Amino acid sequence: MKETAKSNTALQYQLKFSDGNTIEYEFIDEGMLKLKQPENLPIESWMKLSYHQCENCPLSEDTHPACPVAQNLSVLIKDWSQIISHDNVDLLVSSPQRNVTASTTAQQSLSSLLGLVMATSDCPHTQFFRPMAKFHLPLASSEETSFRAFSSFFLKTYFESPDPSNLKINLEELKAVYENMHTVNIHMKQRLESAVEEDAALNAVVRLDLFALNMPYFMDKELEKLRPLFTS
Repeated sequence: MKETAKSNTALQYQLKFSDGNTIEYEFIDEGMLKLKQPENLPIESWMKLSYHQCENCPLSEDTHPACPVAQNLSVLIKDWSQIISHDNVDLLVSSPQRNVTASTTAQQSLSSLLGLVMATSDCPHTQFFRPMAKFHLPLASSEETSFRAFSSFFLKTYFESPDPSNLKINLEELKAVYENMHTVNIHMKQRLESAVEEDAALNAVVRLDLFALNMPYFMDKELEKLRPLFTS
């Protein structure tokens, strides 16, 4: 999906491959980031809510005939079908504030983009990540992601607390967020297996899922890694 950037573009991903092919995706800002996509997209079989539906999915086909994450991904998936994980990519992520460039692999680029596309979908299990998507950090390291996840969770706790002066932090809630995301990632990979031919999109999901898989088990350790940043 390649278009001329519009003035309402809040973020743009551009992936330039060694064969000269370039693909671009735009996100607009409607309070939160939203992937720009055509209206009335057809619902293909792999997008249907009932197809490899997550066991923790609270939605029903009556109100959501298509999986919200799959619906977002449908804009990209035809571009990704033939991409191989180790393909070289010159990545440019541009916003009104800054440009981020990197020479990397298709797998890493797509994983970074995939996380943003999933976070800006209407899936109930990705809602926690919407504020993080607003302040998206391309190609974030695990340490950067930990910092952003904890910060976002603590802010969420603060704003939802009836008495912010007496905050009660329950990390089990954050663990549940990532456990649910692990389930979503597993089923999304199963969906994509019937939608793509090459492996880059599938490995992008696997790479993205590593953090969701490990976070609930190593949360305390990840938090302790950040402690020195706040001690003199």
